[in-house]
Amino acid sequence: MEEFPAMSPDGRSVAFVADSNGNRHIFVRLLAGGTALQLTRDAADHLYPRWAPDSTSVLYYSPAPDANAPGALWEIPARGGTGRRITSSLGGGDISHDGQRIVFARVADQGMELAVSGRDGSGLRSIARLDTGYYYLTPRWSRDDRFIAYQRGVANAHEIFVVGSDGGQPRQITQHGALIEGLTWSATGTSIVFSSSRGATIWYMPPTSLWSMDIDGGNLRQLTFGEISYIYPDVSPAAAMVATRVHRAFDIWRYPVDGSPAENVRRAIRITNQTSHVHAPSVAPDDSEVVYVSDSGSHANLWVTKLTTGESRQLTFERDPERRAGLPLWSPDRRHIAYFIARGSSYEYVLINADGSDSRFLMRGAGYATWSPDGKALYFYDYPAGKYLKKVVVGGGDPVVVRDDNASRPAIAPDGSTLYYVVELPVVTGGADLEFRAARPENAPSQLLARVPARRATSWQPFQPVVSPDGKWLAFALLDGAISNLWAISTSTGELRQLTEFSRGPTFITRRASWSSDGRYIFAGVGEGDGDVVLLDGLRP
Repeated sequence: MEEFPAMSPDGRSVAFVADSNGNRHIFVRLLAGGTALQLTRDAADHLYPRWAPDSTSVLYYSPAPDANAPGALWEIPARGGTGRRITSSLGGGDISHDGQRIVFARVADQGMELAVSGRDGSGLRSIARLDTGYYYLTPRWSRDDRFIAYQRGVANAHEIFVVGSDGGQPRQITQHGALIEGLTWSATGTSIVFSSSRGATIWYMPPTSLWSMDIDGGNLRQLTFGEISYIYPDVSPAAAMVATRVHRAFDIWRYPVDGSPAENVRRAIRITNQTSHVHAPSVAPDDSEVVYVSDSGSHANLWVTKLTTGESRQLTFERDPERRAGLPLWSPDRRHIAYFIARGSSYEYVLINADGSDSRFLMRGAGYATWSPDGKALYFYDYPAGKYLKKVVVGGGDPVVVRDDNASRPAIAPDGSTLYYVVELPVVTGGADLEFRAARPENAPSQLLARVPARRATSWQPFQPVVSPDGKWLAFALLDGAISNLWAISTSTGELRQLTEFSRGPTFITRRASWSSDGRYIFAGVGEGDGDVVLLDGLRP
């Protein structure tokens, strides 16, 4: 998959990132054609290439192996050679158009800041303090070097900010609450072009389009349309635009769990045959049907497929373009389905009967819900505030606090004796290491089961563990390079066990899997996709 394209200022070449020998590396290709030249070769990842103004070198970011340490910015000759380390950084940077300065996010005074330094890392100065709890991406100098734009994100809710390059208070110019994947200044420097999922109603890995907005937040315009996503745009001084074009195709699959990881993939059975996005399956307690989210018909809704016949039916009929649906959960008694609705910065759960009737509001400010084994209550995370784990009785009543120790992503043992949950431990890269913990009973002191590093739990794949019917395993998805796989953690020993091994290019597993009632199979929404760098000729913001 080719990502993070950057057009050279002379308009002759494009730098981009692609996989090679298990790592992400920087490549350069002439627009006129020919074989791409690989610039980096060391056993590390290399991301976010940016050209020097004279087109003779490329700036890039390389993360540290330990997520509790910052990565670094490097510069390498555009025709190949040895990279030169410049300075510690939390992500990608950018070179000013006068060629004298670089901008990047860094750790400072137990917090984060946007900083500017010389090309050699000297003359460091802070231009803006950055709020913790977010990650910061794609800082970009304006054409006249007077301003810097950057994106701030948490999960798949991102916004764009602009700040003066001499310092000051950053100004938020978008009110999206949507996924943003890259930004660039227009050739005139009066507007910003960015990739956003604005308008998409699917909550997980939504398609993104290119948009344009003036730097005062006005004149918002959509530039591309359709199911194909365009991410990480870059505009040359001559107004040529490049971007990564991404296509992903998802389906619900059933995987056995009793074989080797590769064998489980070979023996898998496809449940749906979709041209749309389908995510987050939940199997009925009697294994007769599976409910999932699909944007078939142009809006995300709940659909149900019979596992015996393959017959599908639509369960909900949302039409409001501001309402995004996700995470349906079949109740243990099969009578109800709870599901997630996001609208702007409001997050809530709705309860419906299993036939789709009698929709009613259940709770607000909620995420990562799961049913109690008796079906009388829902446990949920205080989302997005992230302070408490709560539960609410579905028959009525106010939510009550279960835990106040930053517990999230709950899962309940089948006999109700144990609460499993995840604690997010922020790291300097902007993500979080994840601790799996168990509490018996739910409000007792907890026990550590396992810890997962931030690099294996990406922001676009916020998984939730699901308990097996025998209570012995917690299943979830983890990232291995560009491939997602299903894994499980033993609830008794903390042993990590791989369930699938995909081998055909980038693979994506969204949000949450679901066990069959006998524990022999696991259902997941799995997607395959790829991306290539394209020149968008004639597209003018």
